[in-house]
Amino acid sequence: MALKALAPLALSCFTAGASADFIGFYGGATYWSPSLEGEFRSDGSTQGMIDVEKDLGYSSDSTSTFYLAFEHPIPLVPNVRVEHTPLSSSGSNQLNRTLEFNGTTFVQGSNVESELDLTHTDWTAYYELLDDTFWLSFDAGATLRVFDGRVRLNSEDVSLHFMAPMLYGKADIFIPGTDFSVGAMFNYLDIDEVSVVDRRAYIAYESPFRVGAEIGYRAFDVELDDIDNIDADLSLEGFYGSVTLHL
Repeated sequence: MALKALAPLALSCFTAGASADFIGFYGGATYWSPSLEGEFRSDGSTQGMIDVEKDLGYSSDSTSTFYLAFEHPIPLVPNVRVEHTPLSSSGSNQLNRTLEFNGTTFVQGSNVESELDLTHTDWTAYYELLDDTFWLSFDAGATLRVFDGRVRLNSEDVSLHFMAPMLYGKADIFIPGTDFSVGAMFNYLDIDEVSVVDRRAYIAYESPFRVGAEIGYRAFDVELDDIDNIDADLSLEGFYGSVTLHL
């Protein structure tokens, strides 16, 4: 399929670029509280899409994410960032209409235990095109997002295991005379089978001791067309807070 054919290109989009002036290690832990909207179905379902709010009773959830990054001055060799995002929502709801999922019919009035899991790990290779130049920093590269999730209604359980090669960008503006900055980060993919748009905007602070904090807003949209027998159009967005470390 086209998605698998693109995957090997994810970490080789840039064959030349800029790297960090010094070796650096970065890490962070984030608490994110997104609201969940949208719908999904098993491919070929005769009952149409299942609404995660109206049918399954989902509204908002919370999760903790973690990342590590390594930057170095070696020319042409990209820097590396790895981030893991557990992203599972579950619920129990009495159906107000009849649903079908994965060949099983769930009748109106019955109770359904459900789980929607979009857990993923990002493997990102990037270059620093600007490194605190006129108070600006800009990174660009590619991310291979590996999904390891599932969709479940009672005993009907469909695994979601696929890879999404995405463009990556991150920009920061440092406020002169302070330890604060504002920035944005995005990942993007739009092909026939998968569309993923993940963006963040934030305010960051780094103390003289290299410990910092970040407050921002993250919006994550995903559309699937017959990926592991699932069609979906889902959106998660909400505020987050992070603790960061720079060595």
